[in-house]
Amino acid sequence: MKNMEQSQKQYIIFGIIIFVLLAVGVYFYMRTKPATQNKDDKKSVFDEPEEVIPTVDSSVKARIEGSTEATITIDGIPAETTGIEYELSYKTKSGSIEGVFGTMEVDEAASATEEVTFGTCSSGVCRYHDIDGPVNGVFKFSGSYGERLLETSFDL
Repeated sequence: MKNMEQSQKQYIIFGIIIFVLLAVGVYFYMRTKPATQNKDDKKSVFDEPEEVIPTVDSSVKARIEGSTEATITIDGIPAETTGIEYELSYKTKSGSIEGVFGTMEVDEAASATEEVTFGTCSSGVCRYHDIDGPVNGVFKFSGSYGERLLETSFDL
């Protein structure tokens, strides 16, 4: 009988040890488990972008004259424009995608110009890109009205 009581005590102690180990394991698992996302918190590639920048008036026109050393001219700049950022991208005949970007100074006039080089220059030596196809331009106008975009392409 004494043997049986000792055996039951051993089972009870063994059960308590197993329970404590399981409780500790669950505690650490819950502590390190990444937080689950709400259905509303998930991002989708199909969601609308956070900020949509409206386009400028159709009276704003941009043109590029030249094919290596070129001049960008923008006419019909909206009143109260304080600056214009631009990005020109194009494909070369070697297959690479190249680009030119910068800012244009704006004064009280309704037009602005900027000189650009379609290539790279170093130590007075320029290597011009052999452009294949159109040059795509994105111009961002900033002023008291906020920001506005002009997207266009040029055939040089």
